[in-house]
Amino acid sequence: MTLSKESQTFLDNLRIYLFASNKKEDEVNELMEELEDHLYEAEQNGKNVEHIIGKSPKAYMKEIEAEVETDGRFWLIFVPLILLNAFAYLIMNKAIADERDYSMLALIGNPLVFIVTILLLFGMYRFIAANKLSKKVTVMLYIVMGFAPTAMFTGILVADLFIETPMLTISPAMNIAVIIAACIIFIAAALYWKAWISVIVPAVLYIPQVILHFININEQSKLIIILSIIILFSLSLIIWQLRLLKKDN
Repeated sequence: MTLSKESQTFLDNLRIYLFASNKKEDEVNELMEELEDHLYEAEQNGKNVEHIIGKSPKAYMKEIEAEVETDGRFWLIFVPLILLNAFAYLIMNKAIADERDYSMLALIGNPLVFIVTILLLFGMYRFIAANKLSKKVTVMLYIVMGFAPTAMFTGILVADLFIETPMLTISPAMNIAVIIAACIIFIAAALYWKAWISVIVPAVLYIPQVILHFININEQSKLIIILSIIILFSLSLIIWQLRLLKKDN
């Protein structure tokens, strides 16, 4: 079945809106299938989206949002796993370099930035999906959303330089435990999302650092080697994705 561009755009926006509203995936999929059938039948009779929903798309989305059950796993599993995964990236570099001092400002501030970023991102998705925005405005929102977390993380780094907060110093054994815990988090994320890229990326980033740590070369050479590995991996990933896209087409 082929829908008009208007109907397909409405369905896509509705799915994004419900996803950003943390609704159960099974119920959303069932709803989308039913609505797609109704839209197709309406279009065969010369009707459009408004004839089916009987109101503005934004009002209809809010009505559906109230009817579809909220997925409690979002805050119980999804968000904590994102926070743990992101936090593992933040501490892994320090742990590998055997830097064992952590400021309380960074330990508290960084997770808060992740939570705020998630809330802002989902809020942006809901706003874009429910409102007819120009391409220029949409692009600007994505640009602002891209810079917002960077600005917040930078703010924490700068504040950490000028504001004295209590420091947490861990033992060498605890530092090893941090590395092991980070590895477990990467694996758990890969198993939950069924995407081994969650393990491959940190492996590419950190295994060379561990190996180079035991090789007697200067820091500049180590940096060049690590950057070369990251660039080669990124190019390989892009080529792989392009081949998959070409195969699908």
